[in-house]
Amino acid sequence: MRSTPLIVATAALALAACGEKTSSTTITTNSETGTVTTTGDAPPTAASLNMQPGKWETTITTLETKTSGLPAGAPAGMTPPKPGPQTITACVTPDMASKGPGEMLKNAKADCTIKNNTYTGGKIASEASCKLPNGTMTVNTTGSYSPTEVTYDTESTMSAGPINATTKTHTVSRRVGECS
Repeated sequence: MRSTPLIVATAALALAACGEKTSSTTITTNSETGTVTTTGDAPPTAASLNMQPGKWETTITTLETKTSGLPAGAPAGMTPPKPGPQTITACVTPDMASKGPGEMLKNAKADCTIKNNTYTGGKIASEASCKLPNGTMTVNTTGSYSPTEVTYDTESTMSAGPINATTKTHTVSRRVGECS
């Protein structure tokens, strides 16, 4: 039940929200065809929101996990992340920043719909639902942003057959310098 690609895509979506913009957008991705469909307002891109390209460090801290339906002695790959931080560093180029969240979500390799995206007044709110190879996942995100920092909380719920998992995370992304 690893959700790292989707967590990274969610982080990328939040990173795209660095500026003053409201978007009532629905973004749908198709993992089979790679198609991204957008309805409603055009989603903001990091460039249009003044996100500063450069080296960004994202720390995702798992605050809580709850699971049910796991078989006794389940392998580690089936269990949700244990509480604690996970840090990812990425170089965000001006080209990457200009592509927006739909392009970034293609890399999640999931069929997702992101709706109720709001990025305004320094606040973030969004809802996502994804069809995964063996189940579904919903993600609700709230937080705040500036051109050099994004902070948000996420609650995700995954269901795969009899297995259900809920994970709460806190994420902080900061621009830490120029790309090397």
